[in-house]
Amino acid sequence: MKNLLLIVSLLVFSTAMRAQIFINTGNENLEKYKQENPNINIYDESKQGNQPPKEAPKAAETAPTATTPQSATQHLTTPPVDGDYPPNAEPGKCYARCLTQDQFEFKEEQVIDKPAYFKTEVTPAVYGTDFDTIVLKKSYIKKVEIPAEYDVTTEDVQVKAATTKWQKGKADASCLSANPADCQVWCLVEVPAVFKKVTKKTLKTPATYREEVVPAVTKVVEKKIVVEAAKTNKVEVPATYKTVMNKVLVKKGGFQEWREVLCADKLNEQRILAIQKSLKAEGYDPGPFDNIFGTKTKEALIKFQQDKGLPVGNLNMETLKSLGIK
Repeated sequence: MKNLLLIVSLLVFSTAMRAQIFINTGNENLEKYKQENPNINIYDESKQGNQPPKEAPKAAETAPTATTPQSATQHLTTPPVDGDYPPNAEPGKCYARCLTQDQFEFKEEQVIDKPAYFKTEVTPAVYGTDFDTIVLKKSYIKKVEIPAEYDVTTEDVQVKAATTKWQKGKADASCLSANPADCQVWCLVEVPAVFKKVTKKTLKTPATYREEVVPAVTKVVEKKIVVEAAKTNKVEVPATYKTVMNKVLVKKGGFQEWREVLCADKLNEQRILAIQKSLKAEGYDPGPFDNIFGTKTKEALIKFQQDKGLPVGNLNMETLKSLGIK
């Protein structure tokens, strides 16, 4: 809804020559604040754009007087803090009423998870084990052959006797004949005998037989026997408890506290860029890093304040500290 859009209003106290930044979150206390401070200059983004407001001109210190605005809403969501100025203020610092969020704390409480009850518990029977041996195959005598033993010998047997043969040699270098056949040389060479190894198998001990007892084949069978019969018992099951965390409202939120805020003259482009980068790092969308405190940046800042339980409505010091900005 358009009336819930987040508008930043920068309030400038003429009496202190310092400006303060006020983020309007839709709460109508702004109209009440205008009534109580008629000498302030209100920065309206819808009329002046996204440019930061200029510091109000110096004026003589005068106590604010109540005036009746032409159009002021008559109902308020939360009554503001009494007093027109923050208590214990320090020179050179700016202050604004902050929209503080509801504060809760969690308290542990023991509650019954399951009530006590009775149940029937069955004690199972106790079983024992017995063993029986049964014969699957009776023993018997069988003849076992003892094989014969042999002696194995190896000897060389001549398969071809030694002989001689003619072998052509190189031509005689001292031959003076012009006919090459006259210079041919033949040599008579010996061809050795050829042998091969022959293995002989000679019976050493003939085959015999011996008797051998084959034992019976048995099997041990496990048998379950009842040692103690099953029985039933009635048993009480005690109640069980669990710890729960109750969320308790400790302090109601609203425009009820003065907080130190960033003065308008300190909201420079460098600090706006740092705010945008910190919001982005925290997972919020401040829009482009354009050094302009625009609508997207304001929406992201308010969402960050709401999620972190910080005062909402301005650039208070708690918010800047949480963003890691000095």
